[in-house]
Amino acid sequence: MTGFAADLPGIGAAEKALRAAADDLEVSLTPAGDVGPGRLNAVVGTLLAGAAADVTRARATVTALSDNVGRVRETYTALDSEAASRFDQSPW
Repeated sequence: MTGFAADLPGIGAAEKALRAAADDLEVSLTPAGDVGPGRLNAVVGTLLAGAAADVTRARATVTALSDNVGRVRETYTALDSEAASRFDQSPW
């Protein structure tokens, strides 16, 4: 035995925190009406569209991280269960 043990509750908490962070990135970036004269509306619209695309990419990345952490937890759980099963079946 190596003494190593995965902190499954900690990994689960990290997954939940990442999922909450991804949910918090769901925002609407729209101007609150007329932002000024001339081309200012178009410029602000373009800036907000770029920012919205960046936030969407960030949200997708954080969601993927959360999914990956969940898979890590599931893998450790499966490995622990398999090791316990093999230990119980040992002829010693």
